[in-house]
Amino acid sequence: MVKLSKTTIFKILHNYLGMTKAISATSVPYIELNDGNKIPVVSYGTFGRVQDVHLIKPAVIQAIEAGYRHIDTAAIYRNEEQVGEAIADVTNRGIVTREELWITTKINSAIGTREGVLPAIKESLQKLNLDYIDLYLIHFPGNASNHDYLNVWKGMEDVQKLNLTRSIGVANFNTQQLDRVIANSDTVPSVNQVEVHPFFNNLDIVEYSQSLNISVMSYANFGFMVPRPWLKQTPYQTFEEPILRQLAQKYGKMPSQITLRYLLERGTIVIPRSTNKIHIEINIDVFDFKLTQEEIKLINEVDQGDKVYSFDPESLPAFLEYFGLI
Repeated sequence: MVKLSKTTIFKILHNYLGMTKAISATSVPYIELNDGNKIPVVSYGTFGRVQDVHLIKPAVIQAIEAGYRHIDTAAIYRNEEQVGEAIADVTNRGIVTREELWITTKINSAIGTREGVLPAIKESLQKLNLDYIDLYLIHFPGNASNHDYLNVWKGMEDVQKLNLTRSIGVANFNTQQLDRVIANSDTVPSVNQVEVHPFFNNLDIVEYSQSLNISVMSYANFGFMVPRPWLKQTPYQTFEEPILRQLAQKYGKMPSQITLRYLLERGTIVIPRSTNKIHIEINIDVFDFKLTQEEIKLINEVDQGDKVYSFDPESLPAFLEYFGLI
């Protein structure tokens, strides 16, 4: 096992302690979606326990101050109001303008009809205190029982035409579901948000989405390398993974930064989440180095097919209870 030297660790941490102003100057690259809109490739993730929702506003403020310009939330997260308060804080203080921010949210999972989409996005806009959303996603293909997600997609097209959202997309869709949407509508989803990390590299759906010019947002970026307390048993995964440590040593970075850079090199948009100020800053400082194609292949080989969010009937009740969603 390759370990970082004390000098390297000290150097890395020194770069973040008390140096928010320097990190705030970070310029996050954009990629162009298939509808022509440009989206920042690093998003600050806000999913967490409803019991901890009070942490969201200060964390989003810290993220924007650190250079994040893309915030990811959802109706089911029950934190859109806190995200909206954070946006109001930073725009009122002149840190950013609304136009410099990209806000992604997802439709309430109870919505299963075309007619239900307009009231749902209006509710999210009210909570966020915004006039428009940048990216609106169908959160799950099974958004509600006994419905057809194609009807929901028609509603997504409706609210885009009303300029209530700039872009529309999907999350957790497989290849067949993507094909069905494209074959039966006028709009190709701009984004497919799916789980991707070194231990679940999800190569097939990432490559297929990208082959259709659908951009991929990758969530659960650190897999089981971070705690997943709602699960009784989890695979043994750690940031001590040899290839991550070796590359961290080579580039003078943290293994978490190597992980995010790996996902960026694969053309995905990453969504790291933390309420720790130093971690927030570390997670966006990933643009001063690049991995080689050989290094990307080596990280691909770490894959064990270990999906964090399986949403299977056995683990779903514990998941919902832990996050306060029931």
